[in-house]
Amino acid sequence: MGPRNNMRKVTYFSGGLVADFLLTDQTFNKFLDDLADAEGEIERYGEKDLMKARALLDNFMLSARDDENIEQGVGEMLGACYIWNFFNTNPDKTRVIEGDIMIIDLVGDLNTVKYASANDVKPGHSH
Repeated sequence: MGPRNNMRKVTYFSGGLVADFLLTDQTFNKFLDDLADAEGEIERYGEKDLMKARALLDNFMLSARDDENIEQGVGEMLGACYIWNFFNTNPDKTRVIEGDIMIIDLVGDLNTVKYASANDVKPGHSH
């Protein structure tokens, strides 16, 4: 067995759609390098930049409503990396979410979302 590739994941639930944004170590490490290069332009823990990152994923979810075969692009990957990093490494302990991140659209309008750890959300049982 070779070294295990740790995948980070951001999952977005909205209006019956589910999208998994899978982040390889290579993608995530490139994001960290780019984030360091963008210091001063992008705040690592800025709420405005968190909203910008989520807007990239919101737009993807809107497009996926019309085309379920839509491909994830660089923008979506960067947005997912930002969100994963924001919550997993935030110095403000009240903002920390450990592990893979779930974005749950509570109403289906992409405006009211809750961020949660995939570790905390248990799938329901079907009867």
